[in-house]
Amino acid sequence: MIRRSSSPAGIIHKKGRTIMQSEIKTTRASAVCDTLGGELISYKLDGKEYVWEGIPEYWASHTPVLFPTVGSTLEGSVKFEGKAYPLTKHGFARKQQFRLLESTADTLVYELVDSAATHEVYPYAFRLLITHKISDTGFTTTFTVQNTDDKPIWFCIGGHPGFRVPMNEGEQFSDYKLVFDKVENEDVIYTTNYGGGYIDASLPVVDKLKNTNEWALCHEDYDVDVLLTKKLQSRKVKLVNKDTGKGLEFDFNGFSALGVWTPPQKKAPFVCLEPWNGLPAHLDETGNFEDKPYAIKLNVGAEYSVGYKVKILA
Repeated sequence: MIRRSSSPAGIIHKKGRTIMQSEIKTTRASAVCDTLGGELISYKLDGKEYVWEGIPEYWASHTPVLFPTVGSTLEGSVKFEGKAYPLTKHGFARKQQFRLLESTADTLVYELVDSAATHEVYPYAFRLLITHKISDTGFTTTFTVQNTDDKPIWFCIGGHPGFRVPMNEGEQFSDYKLVFDKVENEDVIYTTNYGGGYIDASLPVVDKLKNTNEWALCHEDYDVDVLLTKKLQSRKVKLVNKDTGKGLEFDFNGFSALGVWTPPQKKAPFVCLEPWNGLPAHLDETGNFEDKPYAIKLNVGAEYSVGYKVKILA
């Protein structure tokens, strides 16, 4: 039976704010989630952590949701129905306090609804649910958007989960690789390191996925910004040690693009696999939200769900 929660399992004070965190467990696995951003901040299997810990000197987040936009916007602004709104990079949901709506032994559901504050940057009424479900083999994160407005709404949505790399003592970042479930022959592009990370069609593509399904990890590849693929045939990718084959499998079925990122020029011990329905701003775009690639139009009363799955390969 689902238990509706009035308060999370734990309350922690940190840096002047109240953090409300909940822990769920199975026989071998555990996870911790936070009402800030409805974010999963830890997943452990047999006591081993797989999710990035959020060390601020590198990147203070863990697995944030990107809503209602993905990536940068031109000069921090987009237009809805002809009117400009100050909607900034990756949207606002990741910085909002969600409500813990439901909890079971292995599942947590978080809820965010529109408010006067969100209407200042995004003109629509909505309900956003984030569901985290764990098992003894991994976890699933599902995003559900409901249109509670009296007109169609537009949005983009994506994930930004970070994973520890290397995953074990004595390993290096470069010991790991990505292995896609199909041989790819697609261009890989990167966003600019100026203006907040735009897509510039004049920049050269990166030759990472030409007639291969493997992508070796190297910190220097990310010294500009995120590497982005838009037309993958694969729906799954493994993040594994190239010698042992151990790591994890990431299922991003339902998403149109996949970004791979680690902070530029920091040699950080993690990598993000970012499934996106939506793209960062193009330098030559119109600025109209409905013209953004992969933007979603949701009719009145309708619901849209998409998510990603992580399977541990131990």
